[in-house]
Amino acid sequence: MIAIATGISAVFFYALSTLLQGQSLIRGVDKHRNVLQCAVLALLLHLLNVIQVIATDTGLDFGFFKIVTLFSWTIAITVVVSSLKKPLANLFLALFPLAIISIVCSLWLPSGYTPQPNPGGVLLHIMLGIMSFALITIAAVQALLIAWLNRELKHKHFSAVLHHLPPLQTMEVLLFEIIFVGFVLLLAVITSGFLFMDNMFAQHLVHKTVLTVVSTSVFGVLLWGRHQLGWRGNTALRWTLSGFAVLILAYFGSKFVLELILNRV
Repeated sequence: MIAIATGISAVFFYALSTLLQGQSLIRGVDKHRNVLQCAVLALLLHLLNVIQVIATDTGLDFGFFKIVTLFSWTIAITVVVSSLKKPLANLFLALFPLAIISIVCSLWLPSGYTPQPNPGGVLLHIMLGIMSFALITIAAVQALLIAWLNRELKHKHFSAVLHHLPPLQTMEVLLFEIIFVGFVLLLAVITSGFLFMDNMFAQHLVHKTVLTVVSTSVFGVLLWGRHQLGWRGNTALRWTLSGFAVLILAYFGSKFVLELILNRV
């Protein structure tokens, strides 16, 4: 009951924060303070909900939908904290609805995962994976926003929304800052995996391991291209989204197939 109560309350404040941010964009009214207040309440309630659905009496439940809601909370809090210093508030419009969907799924959609006791060092590996995926997700959304902004400017579509977005160059700098931190965390994920996992190339982990390495390599090449060749614009967008897509397959693709289709964990 506590999980349901905190989940529904978090959904309400996420929806209210999204509505206020949308009104701020459309009507040009500054509601940033109210948006942040609702977002903070949503995050606190979402965290309580995450704890309730994952930390069960029989162990930690890292089922598919439980992981999704934990990912969404990590992404949301990262964006909210970063928005205190950087112009990221408009990302709320994309990320908060995803958080709402993740909460609903974690509460009412079952999975075949069996809760496990505290995994010790493996927990560090899992948390690093969550942090890295959250940042790369933010980078992917940011890249799409940059592509849309660039297209609008090229076609001289100066809508009211554009007046609430930071300069294109500022957004690109922020994008590569996020990608760099995400890349470092991905390296930490791979390293901790080899340190704490029994066998990173076991049958149920080999796809995840290989795809994570591929995704990390993609972002490594992108950062090198940015530094050495000045990559930006569509080139940066393609590499960012490619790395993000591979990372999704690395975790959610393999987990979805193993847990929900093959009924294995």
